[in-house]
Amino acid sequence: MDLLCSEKDFLDNVSVGCPVRTVEILTRLTRYGIAFFRGVDDASGIVKMAQALGTVLPHPDSDTNSVTVITERRESAGSPLAAGFTRSALPSHTDRADLPSPPALLINLCTVQADSGGESIFVDGSALHRLLAARAPRALHALSQPDAVSYGNSRIYTGPVFEPTGDGRRLVIRMWPQNAGRFSRAAEVALRELRQVAADLTLTIRLEAGQGYVVDNHRWLHGRLAYIGNRVMLRIGIEPHPGSLETGISFATQGGAQG
Repeated sequence: MDLLCSEKDFLDNVSVGCPVRTVEILTRLTRYGIAFFRGVDDASGIVKMAQALGTVLPHPDSDTNSVTVITERRESAGSPLAAGFTRSALPSHTDRADLPSPPALLINLCTVQADSGGESIFVDGSALHRLLAARAPRALHALSQPDAVSYGNSRIYTGPVFEPTGDGRRLVIRMWPQNAGRFSRAAEVALRELRQVAADLTLTIRLEAGQGYVVDNHRWLHGRLAYIGNRVMLRIGIEPHPGSLETGISFATQGGAQG
């Protein structure tokens, strides 16, 4: 399949409850790299979902249950790494791209939607890789070099934007906002091509309260539009149970949704 929107059931919501419909979520993650759901109202609900899918991972901004509340925090204004806690737009990105191993999965649940704006945005890294290869192969080459980018205050991660996994079977996309990383000269030029292609692939969805998604953080970029009013999202990072799911961009297709 070429683009995800060509399948009618792509945006269908899995109705989850107790017990969590883990098999259906994993099936959609395997096929699309993302699964939308409804029927969870609070943090305890997504904690149960996360525990059914794998090991819950802590975050510097999370609570004792590893749930991060994403809403406006006035003390975060002006910090490029804290843009998620403002009302500003958040460019499509990989969550925790600076880590040696970013979370494989993310759960994001909308509990309060903004008065205006705040739509979630998504870019399939698999399709992004394919279109870059077709439209801008030099840019893709620059973004695939071992010195393409450094993320983190101590350059915790230095490597390609499209990083091969250890077994060489898949790629992991690592993309932070440009002002939160240090790029090689060639990669910085290539980012213009990447942003143009990503704009063509961006999927914009307004989630209502009680709707959310589980996303392959090794394959998909995600973000949001600027908003007005109060908006509250809950987030958890997950490492899937061993053998339950392969994440990332498959070398078998190098683009487009796949099963």
